[in-house]
Amino acid sequence: MSALNIATRALTTNQAVLQVIGHNIANVNTEGYTRQRAELQAVAGQRLGSGYFGKGVQIETVARVGYDAFLTREANGTRSTAAADAIRAEYLRSVESLFPTGDGGLGQVLNDALNAWVDVANAPDDTTARQVVLSRFDALATRVRDTMARLDEITQGARVQAGEIAGEVNRLALAIAQVNESIARVAGSGVPPNDLLDQRDHLIAQLNEKIQVTTLAADDGTLSVFVAGSLPLVLGNQAARLEVARATVDSDRQIQLQFVQGATRYDIPREFVGGGQLRGLLDFINRDVVQTQAELGRVALATAEVLNRQQRSGLNALGAPGTDLLTYAPAGLQAKPGSENTSTATMTLTVADPAALRATDYDITYTSGTNVQIRRSSDGWFWNGTAWQPSAATLGTLPAQLDGLTLSISGTPAAGDRFYIRAGADAASSLHMPLASPAELAAANRVQLALGTPNNGNATIEAVSAHINSGSWAMPALPAALTFTAPNQFALAGFTPASVTYTPGEPMEFTYTSGGNSVTVRLTLRGQPQNGDVFQLQAAPTSGAALVVNGGNASAMLALRDDVLFDGTTPLSDGYLAVFSGLAARINEAQTRATFTRAQATDAEQRRANLAGVNLDEEAARLLQFQQAYQASAKYLQTVQSVFDTLLATFR
Repeated sequence: MSALNIATRALTTNQAVLQVIGHNIANVNTEGYTRQRAELQAVAGQRLGSGYFGKGVQIETVARVGYDAFLTREANGTRSTAAADAIRAEYLRSVESLFPTGDGGLGQVLNDALNAWVDVANAPDDTTARQVVLSRFDALATRVRDTMARLDEITQGARVQAGEIAGEVNRLALAIAQVNESIARVAGSGVPPNDLLDQRDHLIAQLNEKIQVTTLAADDGTLSVFVAGSLPLVLGNQAARLEVARATVDSDRQIQLQFVQGATRYDIPREFVGGGQLRGLLDFINRDVVQTQAELGRVALATAEVLNRQQRSGLNALGAPGTDLLTYAPAGLQAKPGSENTSTATMTLTVADPAALRATDYDITYTSGTNVQIRRSSDGWFWNGTAWQPSAATLGTLPAQLDGLTLSISGTPAAGDRFYIRAGADAASSLHMPLASPAELAAANRVQLALGTPNNGNATIEAVSAHINSGSWAMPALPAALTFTAPNQFALAGFTPASVTYTPGEPMEFTYTSGGNSVTVRLTLRGQPQNGDVFQLQAAPTSGAALVVNGGNASAMLALRDDVLFDGTTPLSDGYLAVFSGLAARINEAQTRATFTRAQATDAEQRRANLAGVNLDEEAARLLQFQQAYQASAKYLQTVQSVFDTLLATFR
């Protein structure tokens, strides 16, 4: 009877092993499957007379072979990082298409507009030349607006995708909770539910592509899943949720990832999201887009301010002071209040110095009714009243002047109130050319220089121009005497500095300041004046033939092309390069990271799969081995049956 039991056990055991091998072969291409192996165990023997006789074989368990928690964790982590870098690089490539170089690029459009002043400077009375200037600046404003609008569209698409991915995270979290429940039900049997474990591991791998998570095993076989380090997305058979909401400040652009558990919500800082597609989208929306818009906005705002000040410094064809050449909506210089502000205070801005503007936004928080912190978005540094510093700093009150902007507050803010400044981006979004008639271009100077008395030298007047630095047009009583004193100094009455060194052919600059109004006059002479020679700065005629041929302000507009405006090194005509170089650096960094992390993820997954995946050659060898064992067991059973039948026949 014992032999019959041995034969039966051998047959059923080998059949079960063949079933496990077949299960492995069937799942050779199943993602996340870990190969299984039936662990065999000899049945304890029984002493019969002269010795112990075995009772055959049985299956101890069916185990997952090659599963390595460390390799699995490494594969999930690198997968998560690669997913974040890949989606960010993909969106940045779509932004890159908005900023072509060469013909048709924004830089070419800007330079075409600036160069159009050449013909107006040469022929101020040419209506066609003036119309070309208007058309090209209108094209520039339209191009800037369209680029900003397209950036907004791309950002909106990224926001929608972030919401969809958050929904996928919630679906996966719920699925993991359900598998946890199934595993817990069978945990007491002592038999590992291998396919359920594989299913859960695969769900966690998919979850890591969406957002990086950490896991912790419990005694009942369940696995807790945490996001942002310590927030429990899955606890046993219960799942929390993630949602994508608009940020408290800059809510029409930036997003905020939130952890939702019951009726409680927690904001998850972007820095706490280790990886996954949600991290990549957070980086793109809240950092890359914001920085790109700030860079383009800085160029648009600085260009508009410089050109408008020069336009207001001249006279149009009707003899009236010029009006702005490029304008933007008033909201372009108004801070955005936070959605949770409790006061009605408003914050306004003015551009104090276009050359000092920076490609960044600012986050302003009132720590009390008067104390305020100003944080620069581009690097996270704080304004201490005189300089930027990496540690938190608090100002006692506003107004404050920083990075070419003057900040002022109206009303009484409350503690906790926040404001977000994105002056450049808002100005660029609404930039337009308002002039309707070529006659409105201010091509003529408001001042001119004439020979005075005495004048015994041979110095000649080459160029005269004026430029409003701040406020509105301001001049002392004219005429004002420009007097030469030996050996080579000129002084202009009522202006500063007291004197300027004279170099033939080089411009001399004098500034007049009255209250908040400041105007600089630039004068260029050639030849050698004599000691005591005088030139008279006087108001230019506002009508007649002299006005028609006066193209001094058009020449000053043209000269702005080569004036250094950005970062102390870059002229106005090359301002677009500052935008493109910053974007190009981000794109290059993102693509390099995406390539590197993808290779890391592929390598980590390959090492995991090499250890845990199904090897068909190995399974084929085992299939042959246990097929023969099964056949031998069947033959042994047949033999035992024959012996048993013979034995029964003997006693009949």
